[in-house]
Amino acid sequence: MLTAASILLALFAASSAQEPQPNFTHHAVLDPNGKYLLNWNPPTNGSDYFTFECVVATRGWLGLGFSPNGAMTDADIVIAWVDANGNPQISDRHGPAQGNGYPSADSTQNYELVSGRKNNTHIIITFRRKLDTCDPQDRKITSDTTRLIWAFSDQVPTSANNIQYHSERGVKSVQLVNPQTNDGMAKILADPSTKVYDLTVTNVTLPTNKRTLYWCEIFELPQWKKHHIIANRMMVQKGNERYVHHLVVYGCGEEDMSEHLGKPAACFDDTQVFSPMRKCKDYQAVWAVGGEDFVYPSNMGSPMFGDSKQRFVLLEMHYDNSNLTPGITDSSTLRFYLTEQLRPVETGKLTMGMPVNPVQLVIPPKQQRFTTYAYCPGKCTSRMTEPINVFTGLLHTHLLGIAVRVRVIRNGEEIKSDMRDDHYDFNYQTPIYLAKPLVIMPGDDIIVECTYGSMDRDTMTYGGFGSDNEMCLAYMEYYPKRNLSPENCKSFVSAEGVTEILGLRKEQVNIGPKASLVLSGVTVMNQNQQNVTITNWYKNDLKMTNEMVIKLQEFVKNSPQTVSCGFQGKDSAGGNVTDSTFFKLDGPIQNPRPYVEPAAVCPASSGTGSTTTS
Repeated sequence: MLTAASILLALFAASSAQEPQPNFTHHAVLDPNGKYLLNWNPPTNGSDYFTFECVVATRGWLGLGFSPNGAMTDADIVIAWVDANGNPQISDRHGPAQGNGYPSADSTQNYELVSGRKNNTHIIITFRRKLDTCDPQDRKITSDTTRLIWAFSDQVPTSANNIQYHSERGVKSVQLVNPQTNDGMAKILADPSTKVYDLTVTNVTLPTNKRTLYWCEIFELPQWKKHHIIANRMMVQKGNERYVHHLVVYGCGEEDMSEHLGKPAACFDDTQVFSPMRKCKDYQAVWAVGGEDFVYPSNMGSPMFGDSKQRFVLLEMHYDNSNLTPGITDSSTLRFYLTEQLRPVETGKLTMGMPVNPVQLVIPPKQQRFTTYAYCPGKCTSRMTEPINVFTGLLHTHLLGIAVRVRVIRNGEEIKSDMRDDHYDFNYQTPIYLAKPLVIMPGDDIIVECTYGSMDRDTMTYGGFGSDNEMCLAYMEYYPKRNLSPENCKSFVSAEGVTEILGLRKEQVNIGPKASLVLSGVTVMNQNQQNVTITNWYKNDLKMTNEMVIKLQEFVKNSPQTVSCGFQGKDSAGGNVTDSTFFKLDGPIQNPRPYVEPAAVCPASSGTGSTTTS
């Protein structure tokens, strides 16, 4: 995106003989045909201004809106044009309270025109606004995902009261505040010393009898000396963007996986036919739908190669063929950009959240909001001997996810964490690149909250690998790297407790030893005295009540949980700990003093109060 936008902007600037473009730090192409380019600079502090520049292939008017959900409802909208006399105009507006409709002008105009001009093909409008205008008709811009709604028309308005209907429109999710993950990619591509290493699946055929396919392949790493990964790019085969859901690369440790070379297969299905999944568990890289190029800070790199013990990696691809379209094959590639000139700071990987389990991760139907809680207590983080600095991460749920938060509680007080997204977009799962690292200290308590909206579902949604199932995970990267292998911390509630709330007696439920691995691991005796999987029972027998929903929400938040602590380091006796251990939490991690955003400084004339979030 950045490279294409920069090229287009340079071409336009040259052809129009205008003054040089400002030094914008952020860029996005909003429409698929490159007709609407947006550049912006976030504020350097909470009281400063965003500056936006719209470069649009029209001679009429352009519109840009900040929307909570991609619709005009409650959107904060600005419309701009250059009038017949060559004078730029701007109008601060807002969408209707319900549905789509003509955006009304705000009673207070908080968008400030900086400049505007047009030539024979384009309009360029530059304007600015505060992060929080303190105007109830505007939306506060946050570090969450923002849905930008855009539109333009070739009709030049004669006034702010005579704006014709748009000719083209759309929506694009972006992160407006944090640095962009693809920043610096052009420099890396232009450096002749940059090396590439590709992991490619070849001619994978998507099935037509089921929606979800997980496809895995073992690769043997070349015997190169140690390199640093400095960027990565997912190259989805053209036309397959709607089918390629996510990709994870796992290291296989010291395991010899040579017998599996050249034998890709379906994996993570109910039969568990691909045995390497049980041996290759060290998360090395991740990409999900909508993810952009990722570039490491100039002083950081992720180590790759040079380890004679780890010779093999596993590539896991998740495909989602929701319409069971026939004839789809895929040969997508994950590309690593590498350097032999090792950087001073090495990064490590950390995963938190919940195991993928159909009886412990459950979301009742017809819920506006239902939240799950995964706990990593200080007993686990105390294994660290020094703080770690989380600088990026990928928050991951499936279709029902609407918000994900990583909360860090230190000595009973929650610290500020931008590893969160209260406007989560399943189709825009790009890494969060923090402007300031999230520091995790030994002894910190951590909560991963995933909030789901299930109003469109008629039956229970459960933890599973398909897009119509659910997950709750936070993949994070930190510095300085502590250990050779990635680390993790996850927790889960009692399966017996969940099934009891759902009305099942103990003797009706059989929780097998592989319950956390396969969807058929838990079976239930249904009302017809048939032994069925728990997922079958959810679909055909479970009748949810409001009382069950209330009890279930209380249970997943406040009941005792089992913690899987995969932090390495020192135990309480000072001994070395290298393996995951399990222990019980008697109750939830308490958060007596939640973090509250500082109140905005609002002028008395605005007549509004400040806005805070927790």
